[in-house]
Amino acid sequence: MFRMINPVREYAWGSTTAFSELFGWAASASPRAEIWMGAHPGDPSSLELETAGAGPAAGQAHSTARAADPDAHPSGSAARVVTLPEYLQSSGEASGSFAFLLKVLAAEQPLSIQSHPTTARAQAGFVAEEASGLALDAPTRSYKDPNAKPELIVALTEFSALCGFRPHAEAAAELSGLAQALGGDAGESAPGVYAVVARLQQHVSAQDYSSALEYLLRSGRAEATEAAGELSALLADGRLGAGLIAGEDAAGLNADAAQMLQHIARVFPRDPGIFVALLLNRLLLAPGESIYLPAGNLHAYLHGVGVEIMANSDNVLRGGLTSKHLAVDELLKVTDCEVLPVPHCPVQETGPEEDASELDDATADPGVPSGPRRLRYEAPFEEFQLEQLQFPGEAVLEAPGHGILLCTAGQITLRAPDASAGPRMLTLTPGTSAFLPETAGHRVSAGAYAQAFLATTSPDSPASHHSPASHHSPDQEHSRP
Repeated sequence: MFRMINPVREYAWGSTTAFSELFGWAASASPRAEIWMGAHPGDPSSLELETAGAGPAAGQAHSTARAADPDAHPSGSAARVVTLPEYLQSSGEASGSFAFLLKVLAAEQPLSIQSHPTTARAQAGFVAEEASGLALDAPTRSYKDPNAKPELIVALTEFSALCGFRPHAEAAAELSGLAQALGGDAGESAPGVYAVVARLQQHVSAQDYSSALEYLLRSGRAEATEAAGELSALLADGRLGAGLIAGEDAAGLNADAAQMLQHIARVFPRDPGIFVALLLNRLLLAPGESIYLPAGNLHAYLHGVGVEIMANSDNVLRGGLTSKHLAVDELLKVTDCEVLPVPHCPVQETGPEEDASELDDATADPGVPSGPRRLRYEAPFEEFQLEQLQFPGEAVLEAPGHGILLCTAGQITLRAPDASAGPRMLTLTPGTSAFLPETAGHRVSAGAYAQAFLATTSPDSPASHHSPASHHSPDQEHSRP
């Protein structure tokens, strides 16, 4: 096992306070958006291979220093640092063989409305863009690798998101509520909003989300942009949704919907994506709750912090709510425009009594309670598996293959099997992680409250343990919820 040094990505939608509040990091003047843990060539993690003379206390000091400054690297001869791809290659593994990318995502502002491709479409798109000579880091590049990007996110804080097209009756009711809210003086200054809402009502009445999305993002984009500006002005000056502060519905517009529109409009005042948001399932996850997103599920994260795991890919097809490149034509091809339920992830729970059976009396710490509560998020993807551990307690990790153990609260101790490479023990504090070349046999413990996430490769699909009802579209690689 090896301590990881993980890159922190800064994007405009990130937060200057989230990682400080959750992990005790020093305050940041710029918005930190994502901590990447993995071997993606765009920004791979590094490993501390040697800690000669450092010992557990020094290792914890290194961990604390990096928590305060994620760009800090260990100095002197205490550690030799290599990237995770370099380590894998030195172990005889092919470049790009690492199956997943683990992140902590902090969204202060809405992320883009987006969909992800299937493997077949990602491979075709990657080959086509490579053949065109478009640089891999070009801002207009859509396919940065030949991989699909199924993903799963677990909320660390209250987390709001949009995902999949909602039942037509729900969208129709919300559009009618917006039309009613535009009555009177507000509506006189927003004729464009009336026109766009009326057009959307026609598409929704015909149960045709495909045409509605195409209209907003392509054929009617100019008028939808102008209408978004009108709607944002009404939201900004209080002529729409005046009862929101009191938590009341305002003139036919649901208060929850109006608050979402205000959140989007503050950042993207002239973006047609604000109307797309009215057509999608809207959800608020409590800490520990999760959703999974197969290829083609149109979605956007709005606010909150979560642990996100995905296939080792950075392929994102964006249609709005972003300053980045829009790939509207490709987005329309890959998006599933059928009504989709909220893709809540099935969870299998084990408790202390199950974990206690894995520990033998000779090695169990008498000062630590029996096994922690363990929650396995069983998304129907073969690329990864994710488990949450809630301490106190001690557990033996049994998953085969590579693993990443991330501490998100408290302090945990990780002990390696006798034959494991690297240090025999590591202490992890919030926001730090360890790479396990072979996960099985490691022991993880905490004597007080702590929380960790274990991400592993999986030889078989988690869907084989628990299979949600499935329905495949022609361009869909994984099952729907």
